[in-house]
This record gives sequence, C-alpha cells and structure tokens, in this order.
Amino acid sequence: MNKVAVYYTCNTHDPVIELLCRKQLLKCNIPIVSVSRGKEIDFGDVRVVFDGKYGTITMFRQILLGCYNAKADFIFLCEADVLYHPSHFDFSPERKDMFYYNTNVWKVRYPDGHAVWTDDLQQISGICVYRKLALDYFTERVEQVERGEFNGHYEPSPRENWQSVVCNIDIRHNKTLTKSKWSPSEFRNQKYAKGWKESDTVPGWGLFKDVIKNV
Repeated sequence: MNKVAVYYTCNTHDPVIELLCRKQLLKCNIPIVSVSRGKEIDFGDVRVVFDGKYGTITMFRQILLGCYNAKADFIFLCEADVLYHPSHFDFSPERKDMFYYNTNVWKVRYPDGHAVWTDDLQQISGICVYRKLALDYFTERVEQVERGEFNGHYEPSPRENWQSVVCNIDIRHNKTLTKSKWSPSEFRNQKYAKGWKESDTVPGWGLFKDVIKNV
C-alpha cells in the first residue's frame, strides 16, 4: 500500500512551532500534501492554498481538500503543531471502514515544555485512514457544519487504536482550537483523565528545550 501525509495549517501559530513541526515531518520519509490557509507556503510535494476564516469549518475543508489531492491508498492527517515521530508512519490499517488513532502521544505546554499523558487519547491529528473513507466522512462533516448541526465532536468513528514505537508530541499553545487541560480536575468527564501522568521529559524525545534544538 502507498501512503501520504495530509498536512494542514491555519497559519496562526507561532512561526517557531510551524517551522519546527515541518522540519520534523520532513524527516519522516513520507510524501506530503500541504493545505495552507490564506497563503502559499514552501512545504509539501503537493501544495494547496485555501482561503477561509479561521475555525472548525475551515479545518474540515482543508482536510477534505488534502484528501482530494492525496493520490494514495491511505492517509495520515498531520497538524501544524504536532511533532510526528517517523515510527508513526510505519502503521498500515487492516480495514477500509475504520479510523485508526495513534494514542501514543504526549501533550507538551509551549514554551515551558511541561508534558502530560492520558490513556487512549484519540485526536484527529493521530488518524490513519483509507482515503475513500476520509473523503466520505469529511464531505458529510462539512455539509453538517454548513447546516448548523455540528455537535462539537471532532473525532470520526468507527475507531480503533494503535501506538507507534515512539510517541508524537502535541504542542499546546495559545492558538489551539481546543482547550488545553493541565490537571485531571479540568475534565468534565473523568474517564478522559484516565492514566494521567505529568513529566518534564517526553519518552523517546527528552526535554522539550532540547527537542527544539535538535530537530
């Protein structure tokens, strides 16, 4: 099977974060389709520009555009503020009707580098899926948002989990669409705080300040 990374950016993040994540993704030896909001960027084997207002509907449209332009059997959805380890892209899905989530991910607070972990963390930024299923899902999702029927749940189903050999780093900053949580008490549903851990180092990566220097 062939695979491709669909990278999408809103171009509102700190440029340090954007450039760091792009540089790391280039190390992962995978073709890249980039979908950039508002302006062209010098990144990706295929480059698409989309003009839209910052927000959820634009993110879904960017993903959809990326899927249309990704000529591969299956895709990895890649966000502009996540550091992906090369082992993330070793995965291959077994089924064509399933969204697969890499749950080996630490959230790291920018810029101080404090890191937190929760079990079974399913995020769009960790998805691997057959391209056709992604096209169908995000077409329907865009139409749903346009009708004013978005229920606030971002992650597609049906779902299964996997874990890469080394974790990914989700960089949390002041421009994220979703709220960051730095204590189990911040979760309305405590099941999402299961397995809570905190650290100043990230397994397989080390101190975040050193990650920034070494990427």
